Amino acid sequence: MSIPLLLGLLLFATSSLSSSKIGVIPVASAWEWTNYIVGGSKIADEHYMTDAEISELRVRDLKRRLARKFGYSQDELAKMLDKKDLKSALIGEESKLRTKHRNKKLRKLLWQSFIVAILCVVAIVGSQFWTQLYQTIAVNLTVYYDRKSLEMSQCWEFRSIKGALGIAILSVLELLRLWLSFTVLLSWVLSNESQYRRYLFPIPSFAIKPGQFMGEQVQNSPAGQWGLNIAPMLITWCMGSVKAKLEYWTGNALSAAARLQRQQVRSGETVEERKARRAAKKAAKRTAREENERNDQELRAKETMRRKEMADRATEQLFGNKQEQKESSPQQSDNEPRISDEDFDNAKKEFEAEMDEWEDMDDLD
Repeated sequence: MSIPLLLGLLLFATSSLSSSKIGVIPVASAWEWTNYIVGGSKIADEHYMTDAEISELRVRDLKRRLARKFGYSQDELAKMLDKKDLKSALIGEESKLRTKHRNKKLRKLLWQSFIVAILCVVAIVGSQFWTQLYQTIAVNLTVYYDRKSLEMSQCWEFRSIKGALGIAILSVLELLRLWLSFTVLLSWVLSNESQYRRYLFPIPSFAIKPGQFMGEQVQNSPAGQWGLNIAPMLITWCMGSVKAKLEYWTGNALSAAARLQRQQVRSGETVEERKARRAAKKAAKRTAREENERNDQELRAKETMRRKEMADRATEQLFGNKQEQKESSPQQSDNEPRISDEDFDNAKKEFEAEMDEWEDMDDLD
């Protein structure tokens, strides 16, 4: 039973393939950007009857179509005794509609081509501006991400729940301020009936009308009804004030957590360990200070040599030959007060001792 069935299917397939014509199957897509330039589904032609279709209609169908679609009265239809008159009238009306629709479609395509051309010109001429804008946005996003990562890492390091909560609230406030800014910008472009207004920030209406303070004549005129909505400014100011207080509160929470953690680490130290830590800290600071002084002296010596070389070069250019100048050590006059090396060393030791006392007081915190 199965073999005859398979043979029948094969015969049916071969007969259908032999009868069908070989051609290229067009590829269909759900959306193409060319629809907005050369026309597509949004500006598709309406169905208009051709002359051949009209010639095949009966007199009753011709009269019904003329009456229902084009508003012909019974008197006008009664005057058309011949079927040719009815067909010519219907062909003329259909041609008018077809021409009107074609002109409307051409106007729409013309405006779309203008818009696309303007966008292309703006994109090409302002390419440097768009590149700079993209780089600025990318840098700001990177800085924002790094700052938030550092803040969260500090909260994790100090085990501060209050700091993490403050940073989370600050992030929400920043997102709300960004949403409000985009809403204010888009409100100048979108119409009141636009469907995208439901995605904007819900801004209440708190308008100030200057015309209400200019007398009855201005109040009753159209200029008196004009007002400025200051609700976005008030909301922005409130968000900024709350953000500043939250930043101060979060900073205090992190500072308190860091101080508590430092006290917990130092609570188990003995007197000898504390002295050793302070001595190591003082030695490190002293070493860093000496290193900075040495670097400053080297920089001063290099700058002096550079200026001397420039002066010698300028002298050679002015006078033609380089004059040899004898360097003599400066001699101090007997009237000038002189400071001995011993007094200078004593003063330096007293200054370092005072700095160490100030460092010990800083460690008490």
